[in-house]
Amino acid sequence: MSIAVTIKEPESWKPDRPASSGAIAFHNAVINASWLHDCVDKLTEFVAPRIRENDIVVDFGAGTGTSSARILKKFDSKIRLWLVDNSPAWLGKAYEHLHSKPNVRFFVLEKKNDHYSTLSETVGKESVNQVLSANTIHLVPNLKGTFRGIFDSLKPNGSFIFNSGNIERKGKPKGALMLDSTVYRVHDIAIELIKKMPKFREYREGLDKRIKEFLPQRKFIFPYPRDIKDYLGTVKDAGFRQIKEYYSCFRVKYSDYLDFLKVKRLQAGMLPEVGGLEPNEKEVLDRDELITQASLQLFDELRENNPLADDKAWQCEWAYVAGVK
Repeated sequence: MSIAVTIKEPESWKPDRPASSGAIAFHNAVINASWLHDCVDKLTEFVAPRIRENDIVVDFGAGTGTSSARILKKFDSKIRLWLVDNSPAWLGKAYEHLHSKPNVRFFVLEKKNDHYSTLSETVGKESVNQVLSANTIHLVPNLKGTFRGIFDSLKPNGSFIFNSGNIERKGKPKGALMLDSTVYRVHDIAIELIKKMPKFREYREGLDKRIKEFLPQRKFIFPYPRDIKDYLGTVKDAGFRQIKEYYSCFRVKYSDYLDFLKVKRLQAGMLPEVGGLEPNEKEVLDRDELITQASLQLFDELRENNPLADDKAWQCEWAYVAGVK
């Protein structure tokens, strides 16, 4: 005689305050961006053959819910979707956007001392069927612990797939860029504008010192990209097998990307030399103008010199890595 065992699922998280203005701005800037749709649609295309009715699917690093909304568009009510993030401020926007759906739950990776809890510590070992992560993994400082926590959270034969537009590799098509490499170029152009435009003269004094001083803040929000070999090796070390890698280039419209670059929360990482950690109203406006002008100059450079760019868009390469437990 067999005895059915019911495993109690962890309690879904609920925010205790309204969504932050930064989360709202980011969400609104990218929710309808064609590049976001394209790269997440390709992610769901790769994982679709493994999805079964009523699977628990984790969107790891769900942020404000932009990727989750796209995952739900693909799988609708077929799956139970668990949104997981380490930022209650950003996940609060995802909750606002998606909590009315009966098949959606939310979980926060709690911070313990100097690190965040792993996925298995948060939702339980062998508790989920699939883990997807869109445009987030390159932000994770500790790949080893994170991937092992994902491995432990998966049921046997469960799969993990992630993508990022910020991964280095040999063999990229000529002209294919990374998202963050364009952000670094916007920063450099903005610094050049400060040095030559009289309007921004006040930011010149001590500028080189501030560039060095604020480098950790810039790297925190826009980390330097790692090579694909680092990801593949860590996925293997975590215990995954049947590891596959894929690459796809997608068009990034200048208009969509400018909306992304104008998000104030991100601008604090793009150009912290203007205003620092606590900018006043004028510094916020000046920083926005500098980043806007620098972005438009970057777009002109791409139109003129990049073989994959045209008058409306440039192209970014997304890397995809998948593994099975």
